[in-house]
Amino acid sequence: MESPQSQWWLAKNGMAEGPLSHQEISNALKSNKISLADYSYSSDEQEWKPLSAWSAFESGAEDGALQPPPAPPVESYSIEPLITNPRLSPMANWICIYTLQISPWLWCLYTISGMISGTTLGENAPLMGVEALGMMFGMLVSLGVTISLFIGGVRLRALSRSGPNIIILSIVVATSVHLLLFLGMMVVVVMTDQNSFASKTVAVDLIDYFVGLVGICESAFLLTAFFWLRRNARFLPLS
Repeated sequence: MESPQSQWWLAKNGMAEGPLSHQEISNALKSNKISLADYSYSSDEQEWKPLSAWSAFESGAEDGALQPPPAPPVESYSIEPLITNPRLSPMANWICIYTLQISPWLWCLYTISGMISGTTLGENAPLMGVEALGMMFGMLVSLGVTISLFIGGVRLRALSRSGPNIIILSIVVATSVHLLLFLGMMVVVVMTDQNSFASKTVAVDLIDYFVGLVGICESAFLLTAFFWLRRNARFLPLS
């Protein structure tokens, strides 16, 4: 039985609404704003159950604020999110959003901008073929990493323990390959005569600057996600 000082919270699309008194809940039931199938949380028993599962409410409630209850169970959601999971922490959900929605579009952006910008070296440069081969290799690796990140995001959202491991491995592979390609490009630039570089328009330069800025932001997020997963993946509700 609930004590006269018990307070209540209602589950509204994953958020805890309250604290509420018996009278407030009764009024909401009478006005059909809520139903007996809605989930509620008691400050006495400290668990979420449908209103129909609780015994009759006792009148009266404390005026003092109580500690908010934990997040309502997934069963209380009217619509399950498409790319996140309410059981995951905010950072884990941001990783899901990135891997499932942002990363594929960024790969398309990088690919299109690379096709527009072309190679840094001119067509007659001796090492132009090496640069083109490196660009093609980087594009294929990026595609593989994007697919791997998507699979990891799907499994993370499904609360599978393999999800964080796949994402961490994908970040390591992407970082290593792109670092090697960058160093190789620096060697090619040093070995090339200044007259062998291709001329680019202002529009192409602006596209390169924009894509470079986006790449820096993405790299910062990936490094943050890498260290966060290494430290906190064991605390997530994974199986």
